[in-house]
Amino acid sequence: MNRPALRHWLIGLALSLAVAWAAGALFLDTVQPLALDPSVGRYVAMPGTTTHTRVEGFATSRVGEHGIRGLPGGKLPQGPKVVFWGDSFVEGLQVDDAGRMAQVFTRLAHQAGADLFGVGIGTGGDSLIDSIFKVTDYAQALGPVRLHVFVLGSMSNVLPDAPKACRAAFFSGPPPRLEQRLCPPSERSLRLAPWLRDLELQGAFAAYRRALDISLRLAPGPTPAHQALQPPPTPYGHETAWDYLNRRILAASGNHALLVYAPSLPRLLEGKVSTDDNAALYVEAYAQSCVRSGIPFLNLTPALAAHFQATGRLPHGFFNSPPGFGHLNEDGHRLAAEAVLQYVKEHRNALLAP
Repeated sequence: MNRPALRHWLIGLALSLAVAWAAGALFLDTVQPLALDPSVGRYVAMPGTTTHTRVEGFATSRVGEHGIRGLPGGKLPQGPKVVFWGDSFVEGLQVDDAGRMAQVFTRLAHQAGADLFGVGIGTGGDSLIDSIFKVTDYAQALGPVRLHVFVLGSMSNVLPDAPKACRAAFFSGPPPRLEQRLCPPSERSLRLAPWLRDLELQGAFAAYRRALDISLRLAPGPTPAHQALQPPPTPYGHETAWDYLNRRILAASGNHALLVYAPSLPRLLEGKVSTDDNAALYVEAYAQSCVRSGIPFLNLTPALAAHFQATGRLPHGFFNSPPGFGHLNEDGHRLAAEAVLQYVKEHRNALLAP
């Protein structure tokens, strides 16, 4: 049997790479370049770029000034604003710009006769602590803000003594304190990301990231177990730390803060839809701290459950993800926007006073 000629190997390699490139371009998320924004002192998503999300959901997002997505014409509106702060739930890359809670809020507010613009500033992996520092950094760039909405997708956002690398940290003390911990991107990633995006090399980038996660162990014997970080058995005992945290929220927001809890509910458990929140004790305890501090706390659990009962649709998850798991879909974003608008209507005089 004759061996295949070298050119056959090269043709096969070229075809394989072409298929891998096409698959990555069609089915993987676009690489997002970053740029330093001197006005906020942070690296943000590069303004003027467009990203496509495919792994979960199927959406397109345009980045405007200061790395903020979904801005009309890419520019911050000049009028009074309601700013939504949070993690990937607010960033909402899984739905198109028009379907995110901030943009939905803008449309609903204008329909209700309220001259307010919703702005969403979220970054995947951020916590409430990161958002507190961002409020101060973005204050001058944002202009007049009538309400700062902090969206909590999980109570881990407010758990003290659970620091993460390159994220702001919250310590119970004594005394309680917050620490900002920023990790700037490497020069290499800043140079390569625009090329990876323009050439649609999502597949190569995913393979590179996967390779970085590979850990090799050459020593003999069993692998030592790693103890996962576990929350305390009860939420009680955090009162002093939470009261301190809420004072920092009020100080950063100028006493115009609203906390919105939007858990991943309802969800499927053993083939049944459940609305039970395993963090309910934490929610109740932290809500009590908010009452003591004078911060409104909206728990969306009843609204999420009622939506499912009325429509049969889950507010989390997409056609290409497990039912009920993952990020907020368009229904979930709309429910969050509606809840915030209802709060605005109830406090219209205070929020819209000149």
